Amino acid sequence: MKKIYLLTLSMLVTLCVTAQDIDSAYFNMTLEELMNIEVTTASLQSESMLKTPVPMTVVTREMIDAIGARNIKEVLTTYVPGFTAVEDHNEMNVSMRGIYASAQQKILFMVNGHRLNSRAYSMSNPDYSISLDKVKQIEVVRGPGSSIYGNVSLTAVVNIITIKGSELDGTQVKVASGNHGQQYISAAAGTGLGVDKDILAWGYHYSAEGEKRDINAADDYSSATTEDGVAYLGAVQGDYDIGIQATMGKFDIFFNTTKGKIQQPFTDGGGTGEIYNKNDFDDIFGEEPGLGQEMRRVKVGYTSTFSKSVDFKLDLYGDNTKVLGHLIASPVNRVNSVVAWWDRDLGGIAQFTFHYPKGNVLIGTQVDWMNVYDSFLATSANGTGILDTFLDTATPLMEEGEEIIYSGFTQWKHNLTDNLLVNAGFRYDIKNRHEGDNVDALSPRLALIYEASSSHNVRLSYSKSFVDAPYWYRYNSLPSYSGSRDLLPENLQALQLTLDSRLLSSKVYNNINFFYQSLTDFIYRDPEAGPEDPKYRNAGSLTSWGIEEQVRTKVGNLDILANATYQHAIDATDYEVDDSKISNIPSFTANVIGTYYFSNRVFFNVGLKYVSSQFSPITALGSDSSVPDNYTDAAFVINTGLNVKFNDLVVDLRVKNIADTKYYQGGSTRFAYPQEGRWITASLQYTFRNN
Repeated sequence: MKKIYLLTLSMLVTLCVTAQDIDSAYFNMTLEELMNIEVTTASLQSESMLKTPVPMTVVTREMIDAIGARNIKEVLTTYVPGFTAVEDHNEMNVSMRGIYASAQQKILFMVNGHRLNSRAYSMSNPDYSISLDKVKQIEVVRGPGSSIYGNVSLTAVVNIITIKGSELDGTQVKVASGNHGQQYISAAAGTGLGVDKDILAWGYHYSAEGEKRDINAADDYSSATTEDGVAYLGAVQGDYDIGIQATMGKFDIFFNTTKGKIQQPFTDGGGTGEIYNKNDFDDIFGEEPGLGQEMRRVKVGYTSTFSKSVDFKLDLYGDNTKVLGHLIASPVNRVNSVVAWWDRDLGGIAQFTFHYPKGNVLIGTQVDWMNVYDSFLATSANGTGILDTFLDTATPLMEEGEEIIYSGFTQWKHNLTDNLLVNAGFRYDIKNRHEGDNVDALSPRLALIYEASSSHNVRLSYSKSFVDAPYWYRYNSLPSYSGSRDLLPENLQALQLTLDSRLLSSKVYNNINFFYQSLTDFIYRDPEAGPEDPKYRNAGSLTSWGIEEQVRTKVGNLDILANATYQHAIDATDYEVDDSKISNIPSFTANVIGTYYFSNRVFFNVGLKYVSSQFSPITALGSDSSVPDNYTDAAFVINTGLNVKFNDLVVDLRVKNIADTKYYQGGSTRFAYPQEGRWITASLQYTFRNN
């Protein structure tokens, strides 16, 4: 492996010497142009990033390439203030402003405006099931998004915008390999087919054996563990993302099939968090241990302009989700189990936009139907962990049933003066549940955007959002995960004040955002619930405030981006905090990303990440070694990369966590899990041009 890296480095040095300049739109963009990128996610219409009603972060294709991101979690936790990593037993996860669950259920993820979150579990994990090679830019709405998007958009909205086929105009193939068994292959092909006709297709596959980390028996805080063992960090079992995006005049078509699955580093059934040996357990239905999600998505859209003042858009969609988890319940007794369910949905969104000289009015409606149509739970018999023992123990995991949401939404944008813009709207959702009381939610938003001068911009907003209690919590049969059928939606209200400034003759862009938020009806897992009592109930609340800052400057050939976030808990009920610190959330995080362009063909990148010490309680199994007031140490991580273009060939070498810093991160786990050390990846990318 060392020979491969030395050979790759030699190639990079050679190409650095021979590289010649070519045109690069991004390389030649001014800071002003970078800060005025057009976005569509905040208001369902094109607008400058500085005129959005709430704070936004836009991550461009070039920014993704600069850090050599392997997955969208790395993108969000590097570039977007408020996003921090949190751990789960068997899923990749992130938190936004200190709010998270055991799966990623609080943030709405989309591709070209199409929802990625499943229906029964409300989950869309920021893992390797989302290819970054198809991305033009990622638009992140920071704060509540339900006034436009309704359910799930509690703390943020992440919309992945794909490149156009005409922008690629060829076929791009990429292969990569690295330590810890990394294997990566990706292809994308696209072309323009005439006026308003375009097609893009992509496919990608990623796997990794994982970083082998020695774990002392005492470090899983379980009395059942008597021997040291190992954990595999970052093990990925064949994730893929295949899709097509096509535009044919007024029609557009989107199809996507994905799979995401990581191997759990510690056990994820029973008490969770124990050391185990995966070789003690047979594959189940061809699946190694881990929780996997396979999704199929399709959308057909129609867009038309009835006159110069009326736009119409209609989207019809359908999705299917399969979740299959091979869970390890007891490593000592070799007990494992399988959970699986299938859900599907159909729906449509229609919206009109009426334009007038000083603004526009948007009116829309949505109908969303979902159905859980199969599920099962099976556990190994006699502690054998062997496949054939599952067949006689299978029982339904969730009740079969259907639910439907009816929604209406509106938005008003109006220029009160040349310098003052109002953006106001609301959405009303009513959900007919499978059983139990139906629920409804009103989600308003009001924002004022004031351009004080050519160098200063002020935005003030109030917004409210919700996420309904997932079907899984309300109707599953697992004693350890059961919830009430009448669980209510969680609600979030936020006030935000955003200041945009161009400093030093517009050589520096600074964005600072102050937020105050109140979370209520948080679904809380009650540790004192009896055997017959629901384990989940609406009891949690959190009130917090924070400051988020983004800075960007271009000095000659050096592009510098920096961001920082401070979070402070004010009050909480059944939500773990210690004084002002939220459990497993750093009070302070900071990133500095510097990219130096030796030419349009060669750049070197350094990323610096700081994560402050965190309140991270330890819960022990079968012993008195719990540490309820535990804190993890602060961490400082350095990432580097060198990228060289030679005609249509791109060679890239990345080193993540170059100092091999050992640090830990908690979340919905019993204790903070060890994080990945030094990962090295080399890749080759070649583009076959159509012309």
